[in-house]
Amino acid sequence: MDRNIKTGTRPNLRTKQFSTLHIEIFEQILVSGKTNWELNKQFGYTKRSHCLVDHSRRVMYKLLVLENLTREENMEKVIYPRVYKFWWKRLLDNHKQALLAKAIKPAYYEEVNTPKMVNEKTAFYI
Repeated sequence: MDRNIKTGTRPNLRTKQFSTLHIEIFEQILVSGKTNWELNKQFGYTKRSHCLVDHSRRVMYKLLVLENLTREENMEKVIYPRVYKFWWKRLLDNHKQALLAKAIKPAYYEEVNTPKMVNEKTAFYI
């Protein structure tokens, strides 16, 4: 199946709410030692996708609320989570059950098979 390079490689995540995928991505950032590009590839996003950062920040903001900490005072820790990974890992371990209780199971759109063009100059489809 030919896919559009920009949209065809990312997962078709249907859930927009806080899900267990967010927690899994954040945990991988802390423990895997991989770059964002490698993690994007692992989770099916494009190389320069910002979803990985957005998903992990949602988890970090929830952890800050659970610890009664402000975003303003901890913005450096949010921007550079790998520098403070031991601090984040401790918070995640302490509050993982609370996060999992709030998180939902991620749902994906079903993949739709689009017809392929036989020849680009003609509009005939197989």
